Amino acid sequence: MGRRHLAFAIAATALLAGCVPPGANPPGPPAPPPPPVGPDLPADRPNIVMVLVDDLDATTTPYWDAMPRTKELIADRGLVFDNAYSPTPICCPARATILTGQYGHNTDVLTNSGEHGGWESFVDEGGEAKAFPVLLENAGYNTMLVGKYLNGYEAEPTHIPPGWTEWYGGTDNLLYAGYGYTLNENGTLVKYGTAPEDYATDVIAAKTMDFVHRAEANDGQPFFTYVAPTAPHLPLKAPPRYANHEWTDDVAPRTPNWYESDVSDKSAWLAQSTVSHDATRDFNDTDHRNRMGSLLAVDDLVSGLVETLESHGELDNTVLMFVSDNGYNLGSHKLIHKMAPYEESVRVPLVMAGPGVRTGHESRMVIHPDLAPTILDLAGVESPDYVDGVSLTPLMGDEPPTTWRSEFVGQYLGGAAGDSIGAELPPGLEFWLLVMLLGQEIPTYTSIRTEQHLYVEWDQSPIGLDPGVELYDMEADPYQLTNLLATPTGAAENAALVADLRERMNRLAACAGVTCRVT
Repeated sequence: MGRRHLAFAIAATALLAGCVPPGANPPGPPAPPPPPVGPDLPADRPNIVMVLVDDLDATTTPYWDAMPRTKELIADRGLVFDNAYSPTPICCPARATILTGQYGHNTDVLTNSGEHGGWESFVDEGGEAKAFPVLLENAGYNTMLVGKYLNGYEAEPTHIPPGWTEWYGGTDNLLYAGYGYTLNENGTLVKYGTAPEDYATDVIAAKTMDFVHRAEANDGQPFFTYVAPTAPHLPLKAPPRYANHEWTDDVAPRTPNWYESDVSDKSAWLAQSTVSHDATRDFNDTDHRNRMGSLLAVDDLVSGLVETLESHGELDNTVLMFVSDNGYNLGSHKLIHKMAPYEESVRVPLVMAGPGVRTGHESRMVIHPDLAPTILDLAGVESPDYVDGVSLTPLMGDEPPTTWRSEFVGQYLGGAAGDSIGAELPPGLEFWLLVMLLGQEIPTYTSIRTEQHLYVEWDQSPIGLDPGVELYDMEADPYQLTNLLATPTGAAENAALVADLRERMNRLAACAGVTCRVT
């Protein structure tokens, strides 16, 4: 056994012996007895484990290099969704969508805080009551959240949303730093320090394995876990055991759109950005090193979790999901964060494995609103009418459907920088980095992504410039280097296409429930 898995083998051994490893919670109150399983709830419902990472893009970061065990245990033995997307690619909106199965215009969470963003907007719109764990728990599932919940939750840190049998939610932005954070552990605030064993991803892993270990005592009651480490979100570094990892001197991948030399065809807010690109180049390289190092601990989390499931005889009855809340630019188009409508921001990893999931790749377009109805479908629970997405289970079998979604709407609410990326920054972050991040605030936009095109309408400019429109042929120009509407000739040649895309985009931007389910 390599040293990479030694710590988690020790933790798993301790759990099996009835001991609680450092960072794990003591056994909580016994779960309530499951309700009788009716004719519409099959007795052999699977356990469901969702590992939701933070800011991991599907297009640039070589994440499987840092997570070979995760690739082996989930991607290689299951289904890889090659075209999975985050319609509102920033943390709180993406997670609100994942929890409810609704687009951001229906959750009223289109940024991280403010009038139409953050946890408070989610609550005001009834999001916690609509979240799929409520339905799972009502259907007899033992449910657990551990790690990151929603930006803004720190305003009421002792609150526990409905639907969670066990709750270990992060209550402050120090969770992004990996140390010194506080968790709400079933109503008790527990502060973690700066010792190596307090590293957030490891604590989250230990609590997850402890939950699985104790699930054996629940008389066959199925369980759902929402495992949400903050890796690879900045400024999280590798845990001490991986301080000298192989990417410590690496640079961010130099893709064709990495600091593209000419962005004059882009919207004015980007083309005339005053942020120092020399400084952001250096930062993206540092960020890449930290991101890869932090994913090593996620790989330990997944491998330790799978080992624990297998040791309890639960692996063959567990659907494993690995997904990210949004992508990340990492220098693409000279950007250092996410939120943008470009492919690096919106495209996310999504892999699944377990009973009923075929092995291979799926190229059809799937989106975050699909995750809630998929999880409910796996549990034998009907999705509510307000859900905007569709279950992915038809794609998971050996005879996938012949028709499927071919487009989705992208949305983001810009404005005050503190309402977006600023809401994700831990205290003590270097001033220069804060200035760079806030200086690249992205304006409000609406977009439509089809199988061939990306069309974007920018609704405002933070520096008073003409916001502009953008159109890309994603088949001919996958890195979005040439805006087809940047010249009068291009605008004229594509006028009919733009009119069609705009009509479809506006329809989706106002959809709800069944009218969102384009196939």
